[in-house]
Parts: sequence; C-alpha cells; structure tokens
Amino acid sequence: MRIDFAFLCDYAQGGPKINALGIGFDVIVAPQVPFRHSHFSLVTQLRASIVEVGQKEVDIHVIDEDGRDLIPSLKTQINVPKPKTGVESITRIVMELANVNFPQYGFYSVRAAIDGMEMINLSFRIAPPQPKPDSLDQTKTDLIL
Repeated sequence: MRIDFAFLCDYAQGGPKINALGIGFDVIVAPQVPFRHSHFSLVTQLRASIVEVGQKEVDIHVIDEDGRDLIPSLKTQINVPKPKTGVESITRIVMELANVNFPQYGFYSVRAAIDGMEMINLSFRIAPPQPKPDSLDQTKTDLIL
C-alpha cells in the first residue's frame, strides 16, 4: 500500500472526486495561545495492490513537538476494495478535525497509521501574527536602499 497524496486543508468533501479548499497549509496564524482551531481536514488517497484488499485499521493522531496527543486518537476502519480491473485499487480518506486546542506556538503534526504502520506525517506550525510595516512609504524606502 502506498500514499498517492496526503494534505491538510481548511475543508474537504470526499466522494468519487475530492473537493478541497485551502489545500496544503503548513502554518496556522493564531492571534494568541492557547488557540482553538475550529476546523481542518486530513485528505489522503491510498493505492493498494490486489493482495492488500480488505478491512484496515486507521489510527490518526494530532501531536505536539514532544510527541503528546492533543486529542484522543481517532480510530476508524476502511475497506480497501478489490480492483474492478487491473491489480490496484484506490481508497480515499477525508477526516475532519474540529475544535483542536493548540496550547502554545510551535510545531505540530498529523500522523496516521494503517494497520499499525505509520503512513502519513504532515507537519505544520502554530505561529503568532507577523507585525505589519508601519507605512507603505517606509517599505518602499527600505527596498530602494
């Protein structure tokens, strides 16, 4: 089994085609911490050979940079179908993560194991807002020098 793609996004809807908004972010700007992020999604597409068909356990973790879970792990099962033609089948997963509390600025990741083997590791960070330049004219002057 291999991962064709995996990404985090603001919102996703599964089906024969995946519809996603805000694809592939790696920074969430938080005005203060702790910060509760209302919603984001994990999207992945798996490609499995004919010998890998059947029920698979999926275990998803959202962890901090010290490896601690921010929420209880999300466990689900997927069915990897027998291919209708050929020797490979495709399975898509869209997992919604809601109201995750990030206690501090720093690095985090979403990790997923399938049948106990880690297959996905998507890192991102929670960052404070960046100060804006005082004025546009000052920015132009800085660029000229």
